[in-house]
Amino acid sequence: MAIYPGLTLERPMREAAVALLVAVLLLSQAALSQPALPGVPALSQRAVTPDIGLGKPAVVKPGGSFQFTLPGFSVSQGYIYTVVLEGGKLKLLNYTVPVSVSGQQVTVAVPSEVRPALYDLVLVGQGRVEVPRSVWVIDPSASKLRIVHVSDQHYGAGQPDVITGDRNRFSGYIVASLLSPDLIVDTGDLADTASEQQYRWAYAYERAFLYSFPVFSIPGNHDTPPDAYTGYYGSPWWYRLIGDRVLVIGLYSYEQGYVPLEQLKWAEEVLRKHASVPVKIILVHHPVFYYQGELKTTYDDEKVIYPYDPQKSPGSPIYSTWSGNMEATRYFLRLVEEYGVNFVFSGHVHRDLYVKYTSTRTGRTTYFVTTTTLGMGSAIYDGLGFYAIDLGTGAIDFPVKPKSFIGFANESRKLAQNSIPVGTYPPTNSLGVANQVFVPAALYQSEHAYVITLENKLDYLQLENSVVWCLPWTGNLTVKVEQSGGAELTVLDQLRVGDKLFLGVRIRLPPQGKLTVVLANAPDLEAPRVTVGMVSPEKPAPGSTFTALVEVEDRGWGLASFSASMLAGGAETPVEAQLYLPGTLADPVGKYVYRLTAKVPSGTSEVKLVFTAVDFAGRVTRQEYELPLALPEGKPSAEQKPSTAQETPQPQPSLPQPPAQPPETKPAPAAPPVEQAPPSVITLIIFALLVVAVALLLVAALRRGGRGPSAADRAR
Repeated sequence: MAIYPGLTLERPMREAAVALLVAVLLLSQAALSQPALPGVPALSQRAVTPDIGLGKPAVVKPGGSFQFTLPGFSVSQGYIYTVVLEGGKLKLLNYTVPVSVSGQQVTVAVPSEVRPALYDLVLVGQGRVEVPRSVWVIDPSASKLRIVHVSDQHYGAGQPDVITGDRNRFSGYIVASLLSPDLIVDTGDLADTASEQQYRWAYAYERAFLYSFPVFSIPGNHDTPPDAYTGYYGSPWWYRLIGDRVLVIGLYSYEQGYVPLEQLKWAEEVLRKHASVPVKIILVHHPVFYYQGELKTTYDDEKVIYPYDPQKSPGSPIYSTWSGNMEATRYFLRLVEEYGVNFVFSGHVHRDLYVKYTSTRTGRTTYFVTTTTLGMGSAIYDGLGFYAIDLGTGAIDFPVKPKSFIGFANESRKLAQNSIPVGTYPPTNSLGVANQVFVPAALYQSEHAYVITLENKLDYLQLENSVVWCLPWTGNLTVKVEQSGGAELTVLDQLRVGDKLFLGVRIRLPPQGKLTVVLANAPDLEAPRVTVGMVSPEKPAPGSTFTALVEVEDRGWGLASFSASMLAGGAETPVEAQLYLPGTLADPVGKYVYRLTAKVPSGTSEVKLVFTAVDFAGRVTRQEYELPLALPEGKPSAEQKPSTAQETPQPQPSLPQPPAQPPETKPAPAAPPVEQAPPSVITLIIFALLVVAVALLLVAALRRGGRGPSAADRAR
């Protein structure tokens, strides 16, 4: 291997140099080929038809058919597919379905051999159209229907802040999936401000973590106007027939808080057409009753059914919005009585209200079940309902009963606690209780990992099930699990389908169980980086208060915790680090900004801020920052000496709790200035290896300088 004429390398040194150069190339390739994860919101998709989709799948038996409208698309063929977990292995079910088209009406026939499950529908013609989670093939022999009832998710909001709402919504999805329902119903206020972004989040998270479960959704007043809602979930009112046993009607009560007469007349036609169906369920966002307990009356009984007025008639059981149109209220109750509606599920009031309504005219009983919010402020806590309905008798049971469960018993305060609580509830509720912890959970999305934390603080709730998660993905998969308290999570199998990764996961979460799960597509080789972006005032005086914005970046598996303290006069005191940015966990996060407010001790001439950041790989950064002070004349001010972040060599700690959260009403600040990031670990290693390789080449060349080729070289 000639460097220049007359100068060659001895063989061992040459081979060592070549090996180092190869290592440099391989390491460089590894560093550059780590794709960023897309983030869960990448799963969102706008509705292509108003009739079916996530939120109201078509319901069909094996061998049956269904219809829907599809404007402006010519269809030639179709198929349905899904991923199921069977015997601990993931299996792709894929069936060709005959498709016929008449104008804009599409008819799909489901072959008799199709297995009961929830499927995506794919249509091929002049292009390709996919309708995710849109075909529910049912088991017609089922004798019970297990329903999880969620309401008032309020994406984009939360109490006391948005991030608490994000965590509670995610906790609700995990708890719902571990309860193994047949159906999930959502009674509205999916978004908080009806923005398109909020429906993108809702759609994507339901698709990812409720993949196997059909979802029936209706809008609420916060989904008004419904333009953005219908863009992802289709028409706001609809009905579905589940076999020959269950009729579900979804109604829309708009902003005014009652169902308009035109829609009620449509519902009556549906009920008349399916009068022989034994179990009938109506979903409507605003509850008819603001009451807890039993009522024996009829729709035209003016002694009981009369409009609520806080001064003239505060004892009315009718909710205030329905009181605004008693014609619609009596019409609705007449339908319930005459057609034998078994259940009316609602939300809106952010509390549980269970009413057993028995008609003195027909003798029929209807259960009006209103559940609390899943992600917003509540009179009790955030939670979900869980019901088991006997399809033969129409009887309702509650498989999981909190210790506070009272069912349909009378309670004048209207503060029943019947729902299964989820997440955390820091604010003081209407019972005077604050800082409640139930089933806290969170999803943290970073550049190279999805990190899931789960914990069960309910001593009566045993959670265990095998579920399928659908995640947008790039690159390989590495799984790291930390578990304690008897909790277990096992990834049973994985399957790649296009740009999606399906995971078959077995989760056991007993009381006091705790899990932290890292799903990564690349190793985390760097500790977090800490940068002080702003100090105000720029030079605080001893005895005065200052504010600092501190940016913490981790582009690997994400930040697990951050803390700060102040070192002055030989004493170190903690400083509260309040999360300032981001405002939501619904999107991937690479950088966190914390606000620090503290008082400089009087009589001190030197103050240091000490930061400790830990990432989900267990890497620890401890960094000091010398705070410039405004000192009296004659006293020299310590020169600011920004230090570089250093990874502290120590055993990997248990993963700490996630960062503290920001107040909801804080205005977003201008982006703080960011210091130049130091070279990454990989970059330094590559540079060092390259230097060594070049040095070997030069040394070997110099050692051979002035001599001719060796005998071995001449022999080649």
